[in-house]
Amino acid sequence: MSFRPATIFLTLPPEPNVAGELLRMSMALGRLTWIGNLGLALLLVMAVWGTPLALAGLAWWIALGIALLARGFYCARQVARRALPADAAHRNYALFAGVEGVLWAGGLIALPAPTPVGMLLQFGLSVAAVVGSLLPYGAVPRAWLANVIPLGFAQLAVLLTRDLPMVLPLAFAWAICISIAVFASLRMQRGVADNLRLRFQAQEAATQKELTLAELNHGRDQLRLALEAIDAGIADTNVATGERFFSARYAEILGYTDRAAFMHAHRFSDALHDDDRARVLEARRRHIEEGVPFREEFRLRTARGDYVWVQARGESTRGADGRASRFVMSIVDVTARREAETRLIASERRYRALVEASPSLIWMCDHDGKLTFVSTRGSRGLYGYEPRHMLGRHVTAFNAPEFGRREFLRRFLPVYHGQPVYDIEATHLSRTGKAIHVTVSALPTLDANGKVESVLGICTDITALKGRERELRVALRNQQVIFDAAGEGIAFVRDGAIESANGALAKMLGVTREWLIGRQVREILSRPGDWDDIRRVTHAAGQQGEAANHEVMMRAPDAATGGRSVWCQLTSRTVGDEGEAEAAKMILVLTDITTLKRREELAWHQANHDELTGLPNRRLLVENARRLLSVAMRRKRLAALMLLDLDGFKEVNDVFGHAHGDTLLRRVALRLSSVLREYDLVARTGGDEFVVLLPEIDEPQVASHVAEKLIAAAADNIEDTGRSVRIRASVGIALFPADGQDFDSLMVRADAAMYAAKAAGKNQYRLASPPAEPDAATALH
Repeated sequence: MSFRPATIFLTLPPEPNVAGELLRMSMALGRLTWIGNLGLALLLVMAVWGTPLALAGLAWWIALGIALLARGFYCARQVARRALPADAAHRNYALFAGVEGVLWAGGLIALPAPTPVGMLLQFGLSVAAVVGSLLPYGAVPRAWLANVIPLGFAQLAVLLTRDLPMVLPLAFAWAICISIAVFASLRMQRGVADNLRLRFQAQEAATQKELTLAELNHGRDQLRLALEAIDAGIADTNVATGERFFSARYAEILGYTDRAAFMHAHRFSDALHDDDRARVLEARRRHIEEGVPFREEFRLRTARGDYVWVQARGESTRGADGRASRFVMSIVDVTARREAETRLIASERRYRALVEASPSLIWMCDHDGKLTFVSTRGSRGLYGYEPRHMLGRHVTAFNAPEFGRREFLRRFLPVYHGQPVYDIEATHLSRTGKAIHVTVSALPTLDANGKVESVLGICTDITALKGRERELRVALRNQQVIFDAAGEGIAFVRDGAIESANGALAKMLGVTREWLIGRQVREILSRPGDWDDIRRVTHAAGQQGEAANHEVMMRAPDAATGGRSVWCQLTSRTVGDEGEAEAAKMILVLTDITTLKRREELAWHQANHDELTGLPNRRLLVENARRLLSVAMRRKRLAALMLLDLDGFKEVNDVFGHAHGDTLLRRVALRLSSVLREYDLVARTGGDEFVVLLPEIDEPQVASHVAEKLIAAAADNIEDTGRSVRIRASVGIALFPADGQDFDSLMVRADAAMYAAKAAGKNQYRLASPPAEPDAATALH
């Protein structure tokens, strides 16, 4: 059901403005009375006409005329306007009145009448001017005083300064005139104001009566239209008869579309939820019987059988005896709000649980920096304060002395400009004065004008972390001292490049630490390919939690650095994550074993070489011979083993002494080595006996040819103090594999062949197996 509202055309009068109406009336008179004032001024000029003051009087009259004419035009213009700007109009009108009064005062003083009669005429004109000013200015006291005050004082001054008869009576009469004019002005203003008020009241009463009649005529339709239009549902119950009225919105809230079905099914007390029924009915009873305000929220059953939350307000109309005759109740569906409140309460509960679960201090401050919220757990556990002892205090009140105002402003200045800051370190003091190291994050919220309204922040305790950082710094400093003071070279390596190295490694290689940093490890290895093996073995050992050991030759390849090569015992260990074989970090510890290697080489050399000649001894000979013969067998090549013995060596020792014999042996060793190939082997097996191994020969004649060279190289003559000894050599040759397939069998055959050569006359060689020719020996002498 809908209704068309009736439109009532009524114009309410404006609020009564008595001062404005008084001003309007005064201005209406002011636009006409200026002519009379100008005529009075002309009479004043006529009083001095024919005197030297005539021209001055005329000038004064013109000036006054201009002022009066301006006042007339201004008044006419203002009266034509509907609404007067009260303050500006009063001020301007008083200004015109003041100017007019000052001009009159100036005329009285500047144009004195030459005769007593003229003076009396001026006095009369002044009285007329004062009385005449009541018409344009009397209803506006401020303007009238601005006009009369200068005129009054000017006339009084003229009376007191001129020599006139009856001065005192005239002055007294002037004072009485002014007093009467003041009284008349006040009475005039009050009377006109009262009349205006009565007129306004009459107009207002007439208008109000007309409005009341119109409202009575259309009130019922408007009320019904309002009931249908508003969001609230209305229930009107006659307390005495039980008659009920429900608005369409009331039925709609409860889910009814058929009004007849609603009226038949709905009973307020039955529709109430069981948990709300007793409370709501008691509240309604107390309202009807005792006048207690009815403001309740409860659940009503809908047409679907479920419930909606409504907010209800009730009012009663009461008779002369004070008893309620009608009960009107409005309901508004607040189900969505109640559900939102339930969700909000749950959310707030979770939020508070989250806030209180955090050991950090969660806080909020206003735009002045004063705390408005602090989390209970953070304030107690971190700072030792109860929340109420922190609220209202400035955020800087908890700063430690070393974290002063300047440092605070430097770090948190962006917050004052509406920008968030995160993880700013600060030092605070707890309630006991203990220093607390915290990180502060602050997020400002801005108002509609972009200014900081509040700040939400969190202070996280990092005191323990700071302590661990200090311990770590001390440990790192100690490690650095150990790192730098260690006698072994140490290097940290990532992806094969040196990240850090100590001074011992740089000194070991004869380079600077700067030269090492960033350089690939393979660049300081004598054999760069060793790095792949080192990395592979180190990774395999790292998977077992062990270190790997290596012996490597290190070198500094840049000659400009003055580097050198050294033998090192390298211990390597991975320090990267498991599975990062290619990018794992490694630590290398290098010990200089160059001296040890030299000693080992010397010991090996001494154990495997003849001390006198430097040639391999029998042990090294046997080791190398077996290896070379094995190679010859695999390759199916010929080889030859030759045994050489010096003839006459014993005589040298007997005649010249062992020193000469040792010198001879060294000289023979050099000669023998000089006639052999680089890969042939010559060894001294004892005394004056030498063994030569030719590992690969093409034919037996090669061995014979080499034997001849050896016999020639060993030949020597020793002469001293008139004595001489002739040195020669006998050689026995055993061929591989014809004379034997191992070193021992070849030595036996070569030894027999060598003795055969000695038996045949020495200074010659013999083959263990003679060739097909009848004479296989060749004598050199």
